[in-house]
This record gives sequence, C-alpha cells and structure tokens, in this order.
Amino acid sequence: MRIYFAPCGIALGHAGRCIPVANRFQENGHSVYFSSYGEAVPFIKRAGFNVGEVQAIKVYEKDDGTFNFRRTLAGSPREILTFASQVGAELNLIEHFKPDLVVADSRLSTILAARMRRIIPVLILHQLRIMIPTRQPVLSKYRLSVKRAVERTGLEVLGSLWKLSKVIIVPDFPPPYTIAKANVVPSNQYVEKVKLVGPIIPRMPDSLPPAEEMKKKLGFDDRPLILAAISGTRAEKKIISEKLQDMFMDFPDGYNIVLTMGLMDPSEVMPRPQRGRVQVHNWLDDRYAYLKACDVLVTRGGHNTVSEAIYYGKPMVIIPTPAHSEHQGIAESLENMGLGISIQQDSLNREVLLQSLHSLTEDSKFGKNIKAAQSFAYKFDAIDSIYKTVCRILRAPY
Repeated sequence: MRIYFAPCGIALGHAGRCIPVANRFQENGHSVYFSSYGEAVPFIKRAGFNVGEVQAIKVYEKDDGTFNFRRTLAGSPREILTFASQVGAELNLIEHFKPDLVVADSRLSTILAARMRRIIPVLILHQLRIMIPTRQPVLSKYRLSVKRAVERTGLEVLGSLWKLSKVIIVPDFPPPYTIAKANVVPSNQYVEKVKLVGPIIPRMPDSLPPAEEMKKKLGFDDRPLILAAISGTRAEKKIISEKLQDMFMDFPDGYNIVLTMGLMDPSEVMPRPQRGRVQVHNWLDDRYAYLKACDVLVTRGGHNTVSEAIYYGKPMVIIPTPAHSEHQGIAESLENMGLGISIQQDSLNREVLLQSLHSLTEDSKFGKNIKAAQSFAYKFDAIDSIYKTVCRILRAPY
C-alpha cells in the first residue's frame, strides 16, 4: 500500500500523532509520504520521512500567546488564497506520489484534493466542533445564545466538508474519560462515519522500566520529580516557559524539576539555567523516559500531551493558554475528572503553583483517579485500530 499523510502544521501535535501511525505502515512494508507546513516540516524530516512542504495557513497571536481573533479574521481573505494554493499543492503532491489512500489530520485542503484525484481520504480529527475563543466567560444570555448559534453553524458548515472523508477517526476516549468533551461533538451529517479509537500514543509506558528505576537512571533522587513539558505554538511556549523558569528557580529544594520548552530548532536558543535540582532544556529527545519517571506533569493542556499523561498515570497541572477554547475545555474536563488542577495563566504565581504540586503529590485521591483513567486507557490501541481500518478500506491483509 502507498499511504499519504497530511497533518496540520500549526505546532507539532498533529504531526506528532501521525508519525507513529506512519511508522506502523512503514514497518509492515508499505510506502509512506508526508505533506505539511510550518514547524511540522522539520519535525517530520527529523522522524525520517520524506515530506512535501505546502504554503502555511497563518493563525495570529498576541505577545502573551493568546489567539488574536481580530487580526486572524482580518487576514482571512488572504488565507482563502493560501488555502486554494494548498489545495493546488496537494493535488500535485498526490499526483506525484500516487497513493492508495490519504490520511489527513485536520487538513480540509487535503481532503478536497484527494477527492479531486479520486483517492480515498481518511480524516483524523478531535476538534469536531470549533469553539469561539473568549478570554472571559460569556455571561450575557443573548451573547451566549449568539455564540452557540455561530458555533453550531460552523459545525454544520464544516460537517458538510468533513463528511467527504471515508472515515472520521477521533483520537479520544469515549465517556466517561473523553478528554476534549466540548469539541468531540459530531454533526448529524457524518455521525455514522465517526470512529473513536483512543489517543495515539507513540511509546507505551510498559516498554520502559518502572518509574523509580527510571528516575534513578536519569540521575534523580527520591524527591518528587516535576516535568514541565511545554507544547503549542512558539508564542504560547515562550510566554509560559519564561514564567515557569522564574518560579522554578525560586522553588524549595523539596522537588526535582525538569522544564522542556519544546524548541526543536537548535537556533532557537533560550536561557537554560541550571540551579541545584532544576534543569531547563530546549528539547528532550527521550521525553517518554522523563514522563515515566516524573510524579507530576505540568502542561499547557494540549490533547496529545494530556493523553500521554493519562496512559503514563501522571496527575497534571494544566495552565491553559488564555482564550484558547480547546485548552480551556480540556483543562476543565480534566479537573472535573479529578485528574489534575487547572491554573489560569493570569493567576499563575509561585505560591499557587507550589500549592497545586503539593496537592497532587500528597492527596491520594488524584493518584487513585489517574490510575483508574490509566486502566481505562489501556483498553485502546489507536495505532492498531487506524492501521486495521485502512487495511479494511483497501481490502488488504493485516
């Protein structure tokens, strides 16, 4: 089989979950090709795959990492042309590679191009409903009703296009452990095509030594190990990394701390202070070793990172990006499930963070809750499900 992967290039999460699926196909002797844009292109190349680069869709942000809705809206006419260019580039790349099937992760341009080339498209998507970002809760009943009406309209408009896919694969859990509860709301137009397979996990925790053994192997003592793994766009990562660095430098010696800022490009060098038990890294090549060893994960609330924490059985401090509807919804969902503590960026300070970490390491209820979620998670193997789904569509053995 020849499989063409096209992940969204905004941040690394979409490419990050396509790569392990592509690895499965390649390991089984099938040919794989990628297309993407932005940060995802060097990330995919680093994983050893050929990738065609298409023009990037721009999403504008403010200095504090929040989504700049007005500027993005103002640039939408230009982005329509960019989208059309993407469709053209995808048509050329698909014609060149001649795939049997296309797997698009949150990429409408690829779905359209695949249909034009009469190639079967499969969609990976966890944001079935796009939420309008707001910095403050909408208290006015009128504005709330308008917001919900617009979101519902968007769901149906996009639904008429997403349904061009043969299957819509949602890398999330079914209830009661759905991570992005507010976003995993399908349109009636394609509900019969939706397949929840669980999150895509590149490396399962049982492939690594036990946590205490891994902690010693990495050079840490028996103090609680806090892993702050920052993901998102460059602006999102920059603002929170700087805040956390300052706080961690002033932390008591009762914790071991590792902060990784998610900067893959060696030219993007930020200060990497080391003080006692605090380590700051641009990038961790073996982040799963640190995830296995840690006691608590500090995260922005990205879907992939949160999913991995559940599989690895780690309670979380979630610091969602302001006005980022997906991160905010995931933070609320995790807090409601008792899997972590949410701290708004504007409320983040040393004392609040310390208290949250103390609660997560000392209160047994968080440990019990995350172990129950971990046990539920192990019922799912998303990579295997996706591989078998594609094989069934193409009537190929697996």
